[in-house]
Amino acid sequence: MHTLDLTEELVVLLDEDGREIGTAPKYSVHSTDTPLHLAFSCHVFNSVGEVLVTRRALGKKTWPGVWTNSFCGHPLPGEALHLGVLRRAQFELGLTLDPADISATLPDFRYRAVDGSGIVENEICPVYIATTASEPVPNPDEVIEFAWTTPSALRRAARDAPWAFSPWLGLQVSEMESFRA
Repeated sequence: MHTLDLTEELVVLLDEDGREIGTAPKYSVHSTDTPLHLAFSCHVFNSVGEVLVTRRALGKKTWPGVWTNSFCGHPLPGEALHLGVLRRAQFELGLTLDPADISATLPDFRYRAVDGSGIVENEICPVYIATTASEPVPNPDEVIEFAWTTPSALRRAARDAPWAFSPWLGLQVSEMESFRA
């Protein structure tokens, strides 16, 4: 079951060298002048090697309705990245991941992108790979659709129709050497 934390969620602000310089409320960070902050992305695979892609809810502030990686989020101040991954997997997709099945594949991934409304994503965003034997139960505030697909089909689709995908997904699948064939 998805629970809503009513406390104010904070994100970790970073300087250009990736050092923590403070925090800010999540709701205030994503704007037309988004400061550099810490995030993470995760690609979840099943036992037959398919990767889970999700379609962002229409109420999302940035890139609503586009297809993206399995899930992403921001670690809370003082929270280890892998614990943030576990927390968001549960919150967004109802998945309980085994920490032993999570690994960083692009630990230094960084991007800046501007969506059609002018909202900026500006993140140092380590990318993780995880595996699961479970089916997702999406939180409708986060995800409106999901699909399992082969990595090669995802790579091809992100290349051929980049407008249908989040910009970070396209960058990640092109950079991930360990993205399964």
